[in-house]
Amino acid sequence: MKKWTKRRKEEVVQNLTNEFKNSKINILGTFSNLKVSEMQKIRESVKELGGNVMVLKNNLANIIFKNLSKDEVCKFISGPTFIVWSSKENEIDIIKSVLNFQKDTGKIEIRGGLLNGEIIEKSKIDEIGKLPGKKELQSMIISLVKMPTFRVVNALKNPITRVINVLNQIKTKKET
Repeated sequence: MKKWTKRRKEEVVQNLTNEFKNSKINILGTFSNLKVSEMQKIRESVKELGGNVMVLKNNLANIIFKNLSKDEVCKFISGPTFIVWSSKENEIDIIKSVLNFQKDTGKIEIRGGLLNGEIIEKSKIDEIGKLPGKKELQSMIISLVKMPTFRVVNALKNPITRVINVLNQIKTKKET
């Protein structure tokens, strides 16, 4: 693996500082015995949701969060560190994706992070992961909006159905 030059490190720190400044979510975690193919899998699942995943040296991650005046986040940085971030409004979906990967492989540990600029602990990330996603909420709202219409239609249709059933019973009795 090529050694990074000081200039390259400064560019990475500057670019990531700018990206993290605009991100809605930053999740920090650590990993062990993670195969390249498994890391690629989590990258792809997060990328589908508009996010990014990067393994980063701890000292660079510390510098980035200090540049953002979020020194408290540095307590989550230890061991081999990966960072997940996104500037799109899909925080719950990204958290769910990372938690599912953690559950499936058992090879990553989420430490904490930032959610809309607020520091969040692992326990809070777990709670957020249990919430319904954006698409699930939208479908719930649509069904709630449709429900009164269905009830009115069924209420109007029901008496007519009863009359038809009674007429069919009378017809059946007369035929026998």
